[in-house]
Amino acid sequence: MAATFEDALRQIIRTTPLTVSIYNLTTKWWLQLKGGYVLDVYFNVSGPKYSYTLTKDERRVLGWDNAPHHPGLVNFPHHFHGADGSVTSSSLDGDPQHDLEVIFVEIEQFLKDR
Repeated sequence: MAATFEDALRQIIRTTPLTVSIYNLTTKWWLQLKGGYVLDVYFNVSGPKYSYTLTKDERRVLGWDNAPHHPGLVNFPHHFHGADGSVTSSSLDGDPQHDLEVIFVEIEQFLKDR
């Protein structure tokens, strides 16, 4: 991996205008974003296992993870949970530097459309 998870997270926080506040909860991070959204960030390097979930009012809006429960997808186990409830293959690959950049581009586009 190009960078550690913490390095990649710090870099994306420095470069995005979306982050309002940050909470390190030891096993995961919560990033409070503009508009009342929260990005719940979990990354375990020993897999690597990850879950990135955008919520609003404690309801999942968007989500990316690599839990192995959608084996028919092209980029298995990497997948995306859309706002409409759909589950599709994602372009994430488990490298936090790449993945966080992709996620924030998608979140920025999602919020722009709101």
